[in-house]
Parts: sequence; C-alpha cells; structure tokens
Amino acid sequence: MKIKIKESQLKKVLKEVGGYDSGDIMGIHAGSIHGEITRIIVQTADFIKHFTDNLVERSLSKDEMMAGVINLSEKIQEDIQRLSQLSKEIYIDDDFKFLMISYIRTLKKVLKYFKLLSNVSPGIIGGQPNIFGGGLGIDMGEDELALEIAKKLSILGNYLQDLGDMFQTIIDRYSSRFEGGN
Repeated sequence: MKIKIKESQLKKVLKEVGGYDSGDIMGIHAGSIHGEITRIIVQTADFIKHFTDNLVERSLSKDEMMAGVINLSEKIQEDIQRLSQLSKEIYIDDDFKFLMISYIRTLKKVLKYFKLLSNVSPGIIGGQPNIFGGGLGIDMGEDELALEIAKKLSILGNYLQDLGDMFQTIIDRYSSRFEGGN
C-alpha cells in the first residue's frame, strides 16, 4: 500500500514525530535537558573515579570503604530520581533515551547491592552517628569488601564510557540539525 502526501504534509508529520515545532525550542529544551544529564553523570563519574583510585591505592580502611559506599549510595539515589525525570524529556534521540533507561536500571541494581553491603540504620549510638547497621560488608574482610565494591563500580564505569560516547554523538547530531542537516 502506498500513501501519497504533499511536501507540506510531510514536513508537518516530521515535526510532530520529532517533538519540536522549531529549532529554537529544540535547542533550548534539549540543551537544558542534556546539559543537566551531563552534569549529573560527570559528578558521579568524578565520585567513582576518586573512590576507585583510593581502592586501588589501598588507602581506605574498612570503615572508610563502608562510608564511601554509603555516600555513593546517597548520590546514586539522587541520580536515579532526577535522571528518571529527565529521561522522560528526551524526545527524538531514542538511542540516548534507551541508554539512559539502561543506566538507571543498573544504578538501581548497584544501589540495591550497596544497601545490602551497608544496611544503613540512621540514628545516634554513644554520641556518634550509627552509619553501619550490620550489612554484608561488616562481615567481609577488607580485601573482599574492596573487590566487591570494585566489581560494582566497574559495571557503572562501562555505562559511563558509553554515555560519554553518546554525549559526543548527541552534540554532533544537534550541530547537524541546527546547520540544516537532518
């Protein structure tokens, strides 16, 4: 079955599929969405790099590793919430949206494991904050704990590399769109 449409009708359909009525609106909206996503992911990548460097250097005690897991868990939880909201605003780059959804799912899995490791129980014990609630990490040796943390961080590292590549792809796409390419 063939469908014949006028060029003006085709342009209208393409604009609707794209989700934007004008290049200016596309630039403002997509720029702010992609900019915030990039900022969040770069902050997380920096946190992970710092944590990983300390694990490799063996400069962290077991308590410091557990504190790092708790701090990273808080960051991951914030990322999941905000990135989930922002991903809903990605309209025309399906590959980017799919990668973001995959990354968020992985963040959730890593967060779930880190919560098992730390089993954080808020409160004060003996005048000090109770940050270790008896999770799996408490019963692990220092080397075993470092290895388990490193495994999870490497999973995130793979996604961070893919996202970095995707950011460059998105920049190239939007440059082409604004120059009248696609």
